[in-house]
Amino acid sequence: MKKSQTIKKYFNQKEKLTLKNSKYLRQVKRLTEDFLIEDLEYIGDITTDTVIKENPKTIAIIKSKQNGIIAGIEETKWFLSKYKIHVTTYKKDGVAIKKNENILKLNGGIKDILKIERAILNLMQRMSGIATETSRLVALAKNKVLICPTRKTQWGLVDKRAVTLGGGGTHRLGLYDWILIKDNHLKISNFQFPISNYFTEIEAKTKKQILQFTKLSPDAIMFDNFKPKEIKKIVKQIGKTNIIFEASGGITKKNIVGYIKSGVNIISLGSLTHSVKSLDISLDIL
Repeated sequence: MKKSQTIKKYFNQKEKLTLKNSKYLRQVKRLTEDFLIEDLEYIGDITTDTVIKENPKTIAIIKSKQNGIIAGIEETKWFLSKYKIHVTTYKKDGVAIKKNENILKLNGGIKDILKIERAILNLMQRMSGIATETSRLVALAKNKVLICPTRKTQWGLVDKRAVTLGGGGTHRLGLYDWILIKDNHLKISNFQFPISNYFTEIEAKTKKQILQFTKLSPDAIMFDNFKPKEIKKIVKQIGKTNIIFEASGGITKKNIVGYIKSGVNIISLGSLTHSVKSLDISLDIL
């Protein structure tokens, strides 16, 4: 298998992050149910119930209040289908959107719409924020490397799907996915490199470790908290290899260009999901 194919198979599993996949659907279902339990507390929207006695049909528009990449539309449509709210879609997941452009039109009971307003906005705002930031970094990468999240996610697979909608990869979907040997594993005194059919990556913190690990022929090696210049020298020293190189740790949009030019194949950033700035999106009743 070519290196590019291996990277796609293990680091960019976006085809698994759809509502047709039972694992992903289960996570979306659990997440949205928790939103409502937290918001309604089995009591309800006491403001709306007090102010509005009936539940007449109404129309609401969801629009973006800033430029970005939209994400979370499919999840929102699935969620709204549980409340008999008809949805007209103006945008698709993963496309660019400008300030004041319409995203969705909702047609349903006004109480139903107001009850789930914050839940769907939170979902779309966070996912769109992640997709937008990912898209910016992907543009800098210019197809030279794959931009990936880590497992530092608040919403698990939902966050990872948002990254893919911005043009990034997935990295591991979970601990079950493939082997990633980290520093805490290496601290075990009798540690031995596993002989396994699983795809295996090993994390290195020094040049000495990198050169040692290349002799073990893992599928991938992670440069953890290395400077770009260090990585470039080491990659050049190693020469042509089938080993996939990943850079991670301390990488931001301010210094990422150096890592893009360092010779690695993957760049993973925890900040894509743990420090996301949500995209500003609003819902207005017409």
